[in-house]
Amino acid sequence: MTDRHSRLWILSRRTDLAMFLVPIGLAVLSLGSLSIPSEHAIPLWAFIGVIIAFDVAHVWATVYRTYFDPGEFHRRPWLYLLPIPVCVYLSYRLHLVSASLFWTLLAYIAIFHFIKQNYGFVSLYRIRGNETSSVDYHLDKWAVWAGALGPVLWWHASPTRMFDWFNAGEKFIFQIDPALEGDIVAIYGATALAYIARQIYVYRTSHWFNPAKNLVMAGHWFTWLVGIWWFEHPLISAAFLNLFHGIPFLILILHCGRHKWRGHEPVGVQETLLVRVFSATTWVPFFVPIFLLAFFEETLWDAMVWGEYLPGLTSWTLPEITDESTALIVAVLSLPQILHYFLDAWIWKLDGSNPDLDGVLIP
Repeated sequence: MTDRHSRLWILSRRTDLAMFLVPIGLAVLSLGSLSIPSEHAIPLWAFIGVIIAFDVAHVWATVYRTYFDPGEFHRRPWLYLLPIPVCVYLSYRLHLVSASLFWTLLAYIAIFHFIKQNYGFVSLYRIRGNETSSVDYHLDKWAVWAGALGPVLWWHASPTRMFDWFNAGEKFIFQIDPALEGDIVAIYGATALAYIARQIYVYRTSHWFNPAKNLVMAGHWFTWLVGIWWFEHPLISAAFLNLFHGIPFLILILHCGRHKWRGHEPVGVQETLLVRVFSATTWVPFFVPIFLLAFFEETLWDAMVWGEYLPGLTSWTLPEITDESTALIVAVLSLPQILHYFLDAWIWKLDGSNPDLDGVLIP
């Protein structure tokens, strides 16, 4: 194996492949849910196994690199503290003005966040593969954005579809004339062909093929195509988009944590706990705390806002509360998610602002 191939993988060839193939495999299994009747948009078992275990849990995994890390927290306290009151206040005021507008804007931010993460992985594998051409840099970026925006724009051009990213009453900010669907498909297909042609050209001229980058790119296109374009089904959309987004993030957090804390001499209770979590031979000590936090958060959501599952399991009924109280509850409960979107733009920068990543993501 050449040095170029050996330095390509973040963890190992086997683990990196599993990081993206396993989510796709699990998502494909969700297609069987089309024949499963359910009184809920997403059955409780799937809600726990897909939404809580991977989507919400991956949001909470951010705390391992931020609020749970005493050294990191004290290094940039304003980055981690200031957004809390700002986000709560803005969320409260926006939800009070219009709950639909709040969820609509949050949905568009989530779409942007999902796209940016996949582009981050594509960029990382391009750099690790020592691909320095500006053509690859720009084409990779265009291909990632086209792979997601093609289905999203087609979604906006479908008069029978609803904007149901969160299934919380959000609405399309804009609609596209259905007559333009053909143009969307043409640009979408042309971008795919241009990307494939470039990979063939690079292989024929330099005998180099980047399996990691192309796996992420293919998975990105496939999950958005199935999750947004092909199916109008909440569980299938959640499985294809959230699993491909959440599982790689969890693995990356675990990898970076192990690199930082294994063999570290802890100082204080927090560092001792982190050393134990990331020095364990299994992923269980890492995953269980964030799963429990995610489960607790979603229980509060269902008990205080949605009333989707608890009324059928218990005699619980949603309390009668004012619009102001509802807006405050939503603002507080959505805080982990919004902070995750915000902090993700900072904690993965490889410009020297995150010294604990030196030599971890890029050798």
